[in-house]
Amino acid sequence: MSREMHISLEELISQLDNNVRDLKLGKLSAEEIVNMHALSRTLYERMTVLRHKAFEAVSENGLEGENFIAHEIDEESEKSQTDLISSIEEVTGAPPKKGKLRVKSVVESLQSAPLNSVGEGLTILDRANFTSTLFSNDEIIFNDMLDLVDKCNNLKSALSIFNSSIKTRGTNNEIEAALKAFTKRINRRFQS
Repeated sequence: MSREMHISLEELISQLDNNVRDLKLGKLSAEEIVNMHALSRTLYERMTVLRHKAFEAVSENGLEGENFIAHEIDEESEKSQTDLISSIEEVTGAPPKKGKLRVKSVVESLQSAPLNSVGEGLTILDRANFTSTLFSNDEIIFNDMLDLVDKCNNLKSALSIFNSSIKTRGTNNEIEAALKAFTKRINRRFQS
């Protein structure tokens, strides 16, 4: 990002918004999170400059209201700013080192954390999806299966109980996705 052309505030915000959306879905790599951090730092620095210029405009000209920023701030003054990483590269002649290790995002860590119960953390939407797709809308069978799986001592017996309880309904893609998601939950319950 340090050698890129000037990015407008609207583009910065748009890129950050996309990154936040991907972060919530667990689709950001460690490198993308570092890039997101750099974008947010750039936004913060530029907003700090804008705030300072706004205060200067108010104190020097006695201007009030929404129009005082337009009198003092132009895009050219923003373009001339250099971020800290660019300055470091210029002084040392070398870009900052990037590690080869893949760091799990917060979302990935939470999605793979062990569960105390198969039903732990299920949202209303998850429950509705699993109940309708895997148990033909029979909540009693679904809840009984959850209790039985939690009482199991090992993964094999838990998967056996789960597989014997299901009565699928829906498209093949829906069923496959629900089976995969619920099997992951059972595996998380019996992680060592």
